[in-house]
Amino acid sequence: MIRFEKYSEIFLHKVISIFRSNIPKYFFDFEEKDLIEDLPEINRTFYVMYYNDEIVGAGGYALNDDDTVSLCWGMVHHNYLKQNLGKALLEFRLNEIEKYFPGKIITNVTSQHTTGFFEKYGFEIKYVTENGFGPGLHLCKMELKK
Repeated sequence: MIRFEKYSEIFLHKVISIFRSNIPKYFFDFEEKDLIEDLPEINRTFYVMYYNDEIVGAGGYALNDDDTVSLCWGMVHHNYLKQNLGKALLEFRLNEIEKYFPGKIITNVTSQHTTGFFEKYGFEIKYVTENGFGPGLHLCKMELKK
């Protein structure tokens, strides 16, 4: 069973563990500092995902200055990939965005390793910055097609 709970500081170590499980393919270790700094600012729209009573994923969204909404810090523990949990996390966040920010353009910044996943759900690549996150990890700006 999958369920979601709003993030609070009591989940920090679990979120960091999920993040670290995805280094080096999806994240660089130096990004951990950015995640920790971002969490207090986005904690009202950041969630942990339980699967069979274990926290296995996390992710959120944020309203941007340009009136778009971005998905942020979406991740599933490496040991739980390929089990449709990423799909559940994405659908949950998209539903939340539609509930609280109906009609807003939804964007995502991700790497080349996950663009195919997001394309399956209607996102399209707007631009790619090679090595934008660091060596070998390209920054891909995506937008949900309306």
